[in-house]
Amino acid sequence: MRVKHTNNPWQSQPNHQGLVNIGTHSLWASTSGPIRSHPNDPLLIFITGAGAPSAVYIKLQQQLSAFVRVLFYDRAGYDRSTLPATEDKIHASDTAHDLTKLLAATHLEPPYVVVSHSFGGIIARTFLEMHKSNPHVIAGMFLLDTATELMLQLFPRVPPQEWTTVVKNVDLDALTDIKRQSGMTDEEWDYAMAAQPRCAEAAKREDNHASARQLALHHQFDERTLGSRPLVVLRCDMAGEYQMLYDAGVKLGDGTEEERRVAREFIETFGLFHDQIARAQCRLSGDVEYKYFAEWGHDLPIRRPAVVVEEVRRLLGRVSDGWQLNLGLRLLGQPV
Repeated sequence: MRVKHTNNPWQSQPNHQGLVNIGTHSLWASTSGPIRSHPNDPLLIFITGAGAPSAVYIKLQQQLSAFVRVLFYDRAGYDRSTLPATEDKIHASDTAHDLTKLLAATHLEPPYVVVSHSFGGIIARTFLEMHKSNPHVIAGMFLLDTATELMLQLFPRVPPQEWTTVVKNVDLDALTDIKRQSGMTDEEWDYAMAAQPRCAEAAKREDNHASARQLALHHQFDERTLGSRPLVVLRCDMAGEYQMLYDAGVKLGDGTEEERRVAREFIETFGLFHDQIARAQCRLSGDVEYKYFAEWGHDLPIRRPAVVVEEVRRLLGRVSDGWQLNLGLRLLGQPV
């Protein structure tokens, strides 16, 4: 049986949150969901996208907590988390080390199922790299419309500044009805919107491209770093979402002709290669499911958390099946 730390609220309370001191700075974290009572009960760790506080994923956390223990947190400088005193660039390796320290400080033990969104995929795979010598640490992974080293090599900025200029005055909620579709309450929405600007400084310090290049040097695809542990790679229609917002910006009259040209070229090129870029991640594991959700954009975990929840539930089932298979092989005296 799992050792119960009854005096540790991160393990023993149905819901717990707070700032955790990891030495050089503090991270805001929140655990929720069923108490883990068996050694194989996983902890689901969610890693957010660039510039995105955990607050924007609040409905996803709430729905996942109905059936699995989850850890949502804000990395260094995001929302209520603090930055280290140094003004150096932040790499995914720094963030992965911080996560390791957070788990140690809260005594949240493996196995972990790591779910990541957008740039969070680079961090998740860097975390995987740090723990690859012990396959019992990470039991499964879910890469949810995540960035890859190839994506960040092909595109100097995703999306380019020219596209951002064209869409700067687009009212996202009016265009997409994301607030209502997300299911957030007024209070949850207002907090999430207020939290995003508090991530801006840390997001500027994150060196996404250098992080991706560092990750590429580990040759995870060639080495199949996740082994035979379950993996889900889910791709959404990011190019379609970029196009929708671009069209709305053009209707407002924003952007010069040159800025619009650069934005259009980016959307076209991104659409041509996104599937190949995303599929490369399938080489991480021998047990992988690849899915393309053409009807959803990059904001899927915020707009339609229930869709993601069902995919996570399926992944957890595969993780459980794998444990049972390994147990059977051990009882038969066969290697696993």
